[in-house]
Amino acid sequence: MKLVNWFVILLAVASLISIMAFAGDYGRCFTALLFTTNISYAHAATELVMYEGTRIEANKDGSAIKIVAGSGFDRDYEFNGCKLKSDMNARGGRWYGSLGIYDPVEKFLPSFFLPKECNGVSRTVVQEGQIHFDDVPFANEWIRRQQKAAGSTGKTVWTSNGLLISWNTVPNRAQLNVDVWLICVNGQHPTKLEGATDIAVKVWTNKPGRAIHDCAIVGKDVIDQTRSQLVEDWKLWDGRFGSGIR
Repeated sequence: MKLVNWFVILLAVASLISIMAFAGDYGRCFTALLFTTNISYAHAATELVMYEGTRIEANKDGSAIKIVAGSGFDRDYEFNGCKLKSDMNARGGRWYGSLGIYDPVEKFLPSFFLPKECNGVSRTVVQEGQIHFDDVPFANEWIRRQQKAAGSTGKTVWTSNGLLISWNTVPNRAQLNVDVWLICVNGQHPTKLEGATDIAVKVWTNKPGRAIHDCAIVGKDVIDQTRSQLVEDWKLWDGRFGSGIR
């Protein structure tokens, strides 16, 4: 876990101890902290994409990214002969329908203070999770917009059964952006998505068992809310930039 995360946790523990000590109840203080942490981990773990030991390699137009899943939420990212590590956090609630893991990078540290580990890139802005749709056309529209969001220098590839990888480097911010998504349609992997290039994504594992998770079982409320939030966001975006929902 990152040093800053340990520091935040220690501050939280110290605050809880001081409060509960006044009431004379240390035990409940630690129990509450551990219970909250375990709930967050359990919820996110149900909607991960990669099992421990899984490796994903994506290629497009001469650019390549490799993602390696370590224990827990640890992920390694290899690109252009470089390697960065991220210890991601579990999302506390759904973010545009996804309940996965993410690393937004510490906001308080300007990029010019960070070491330039490789080609001007030293930090990860990454996420991994499942996203749930009620039909394939809407999933195809979401994919189209993911490509646009990656920008002119970003790369996005996906498979016919719903594994999508998007990546980009932003040297002036010293960061690597990577999204790993598992697209689910009514609780199942899709079988055919527009523009899919299965050969562009390789998946393997060094451990027994499967490499990629099944789609999590979610309620209709989650699927409906995901659609509603995305459509509203797209309308705002289109009002500014005129992209248009097909």
